[in-house]
Amino acid sequence: MTARRAQPAEPETSLRAELVEQIAGAQGELESNIEVLRRAAVAGGDAGALGQAEAQAHALARLQHRIGRADPSTLAAIRAEVVASVAASVALTQTARTTAANAQTAEVALHAAQAEARKVVNDFTHDFYERKIFDPYLKFASAEDERAYREREEKNRREIKKARAEGTPEGDLRALNLTREQLRDAGAHGASASPDYARLEQQTAAAEQNLAAQIAARQGHATQPEPAIDPLDAIAPSKNIPPSIIANLRAAGVSIPPPETQGHGVTTTAAAETNRGRA
Repeated sequence: MTARRAQPAEPETSLRAELVEQIAGAQGELESNIEVLRRAAVAGGDAGALGQAEAQAHALARLQHRIGRADPSTLAAIRAEVVASVAASVALTQTARTTAANAQTAEVALHAAQAEARKVVNDFTHDFYERKIFDPYLKFASAEDERAYREREEKNRREIKKARAEGTPEGDLRALNLTREQLRDAGAHGASASPDYARLEQQTAAAEQNLAAQIAARQGHATQPEPAIDPLDAIAPSKNIPPSIIANLRAAGVSIPPPETQGHGVTTTAAAETNRGRA
């Protein structure tokens, strides 16, 4: 008995499976990086990148649903949309990794600046309030002048302690501000003649500047504005991706990184190469 030859898969079935596989692969990569972006956003990273990735994941899910219900003629039309969506997802996963790495680096720098700030304030409070290293150099115009100075000194001590107790970068920055304020006050009353004065002032100023810069950098990531130019403009219409497909992607909420992001933009060439590689 002659064995029955296996019939080749129907073109429709083959194409549907191919498109579903491409979407599933892009979804898997995107979902894993969404978790990374969530952690990065909590650490002060770009929340906009997380929003883009989540919108792209929803768009892929809608596209996958359409593939499952599409007739043969619609499947062929969807193919170019899948190519563009997968290319956009690849670009977003690359951006997600960069965003997460940047956020992690910024968080490490912030923690280091905060640790240095706490050390500087600790050293100051020990030398100034406990050892009273500047007291021998202090000079006052009158008893009233000294009384007013001592009141400010005690108030600053309480405020420094309160700021440090917050345990936040902002609280530690405020403690540094108060430390410098107290140093300037003491310096105006003769403490600047102490050989320790310039050292403490320089250490406090450097720690204050560094911590303020790291806090500003974190806030800048968290409030980064959305790009003014529609990132989908990076995908130029062609025989592979016609204008109607790009319009559908915009309507579906698909987004990709801004074209100025070096190495992460999606171009017609990239989409075409993806198309040829999947064919």
